[in-house]
Amino acid sequence: FISSADELFGPVTSYWHPGQPTKHLPWTAFMMTPSDWECVNDVYQIISDANSIQHIFSHDHLATLWCAIPAFEELQTSWEVKSQSPKFSLYKDAIRNGLNKLAKYYNKFDEKPVCVLALILHPYYKLAYIKMAWGGPKEQHQELEARNPNAKDWHDEALKILEHMVKEYW
Repeated sequence: FISSADELFGPVTSYWHPGQPTKHLPWTAFMMTPSDWECVNDVYQIISDANSIQHIFSHDHLATLWCAIPAFEELQTSWEVKSQSPKFSLYKDAIRNGLNKLAKYYNKFDEKPVCVLALILHPYYKLAYIKMAWGGPKEQHQELEARNPNAKDWHDEALKILEHMVKEYW
């Protein structure tokens, strides 16, 4: 289509600057090379990760709060893998910016115990997910040995949230 569009329809647009001759932009200026299409497919793969996670939250009749933390973690893991892949090296900065934005909102879960509580109360995940995904005393000890001053026993933290909520609302 594009190769014959110039003949059939003329330029797609024309533009001019004061004191300059008018320039006509042909349709062929928008032809994409195979390399351009590869870039489009790469970006599609990156964006589709976020799109699939967004669909998790699109239920009209199902509660989805319990899946907020695992969904964030799934997207983060996927983008971290892509940021290390040579195939996506062109997009490394953009992926890193996306990961930074995810981290900003993921860290807000620390302020919202309801997300952890929803995960604990879910019949499938319960406390086992927190211990498996975030760690318990063993992982805290390893983090402390690695000189991470912010190391936590996340299993214990989740138990504290649960105990606090039971005391407050029971």
